[in-house]
Amino acid sequence: MKKAFVFITVIFILILVFGCSKITDRASEVIEESKEAGGEEPETTVGLPAGFPGTVPIHSQADINESIKEITDGAVSYYINMGFDGEIIQLADWYEGELEKNWQIDSISSSDYDDWSDFYVDAQDSEYYLSIYLYQDAGSSYVTIDINAVRKTGEIGETEEAAEETEEAAEEATSGTAVTYSGELEDADIAFICASVGSAWNIGEHFPNLNITVRDEYQFDKGDAVRDILRNDRPDIMIIKECAAYFPPQASMEAYKDLIRDWVNLCRGEGVIPVLTTVVPIDPDNTSNSEGQLESILEFNDWIHEYCEHENISVLDLEASLRVSIDNRTLNPRYDSGDGLHPNDLAYQEKLDGILIPALERALEIGY
Repeated sequence: MKKAFVFITVIFILILVFGCSKITDRASEVIEESKEAGGEEPETTVGLPAGFPGTVPIHSQADINESIKEITDGAVSYYINMGFDGEIIQLADWYEGELEKNWQIDSISSSDYDDWSDFYVDAQDSEYYLSIYLYQDAGSSYVTIDINAVRKTGEIGETEEAAEETEEAAEEATSGTAVTYSGELEDADIAFICASVGSAWNIGEHFPNLNITVRDEYQFDKGDAVRDILRNDRPDIMIIKECAAYFPPQASMEAYKDLIRDWVNLCRGEGVIPVLTTVVPIDPDNTSNSEGQLESILEFNDWIHEYCEHENISVLDLEASLRVSIDNRTLNPRYDSGDGLHPNDLAYQEKLDGILIPALERALEIGY
């Protein structure tokens, strides 16, 4: 590449020192300064990092190669490196149009040489400084995308003590220790049958005072798991969750509904309180998801609400928490791990943790 690859620490310091402007010859000097800053070890993740601003446009056909979240002197910054199969002109036009919706564009520049082309845009909103850089070699169908977002609040100058207090407060808020619930719920035995989304929740860590056992079952038919738990453990409450990956149904939607009814009857027959969940919505534009998948999920979720209302069953409504809006029932990009199917860590912390206890409390009020 003709331009230097710049890590997020450098971008972060350049933006704060010089404002939202292109990297200059001072890059090497700032690199050395950043090494002495003593910031935290950067957090590298698969997909979008926790806390990444959902207003930053991420093209649905771009593949995330690397993402980094870094905290330096209490200031948070994000770096995303992606690849896009297409033309840089097409992608540049898309980014310019998307940024105009929610961002103030400060500067735009582009270059077209014999052997390479690039595009650069600086923008900001009330919370973040943003820079997006696109690069493509001549004759190549691959566009490199670098995105840097730097939070305005908590700028350099905060003391390490203040940064640590902020981090501790965030950990307490998401660890479950700050959540209160009834003694009856605290004494209840809870079983959670799920797949990857439920397993990644790490409920035991988020809610250490809950006696909850998570069981992974990677198929839609959870019947064997339900019967095994009822036979050996017989909890007070059983949460049964399905995954978006099982839609559209291989057989029929009616077969899915019949299975749900069977499991509810099994639970009630053993004096166990059932709790059903809606399915996490998806991003239908992500190429990893199939045609008709979202429509099938929403049909199932609508039925879950109707069935639970008729049968007086508590619903853990994952869709309502993670969709864009009531009119746009796709997965909110803020909570997308990057595959358009699984929620990221922020989704659990900001949304799902907050709906678990109310759903369980309501289940206890209803009974089986």
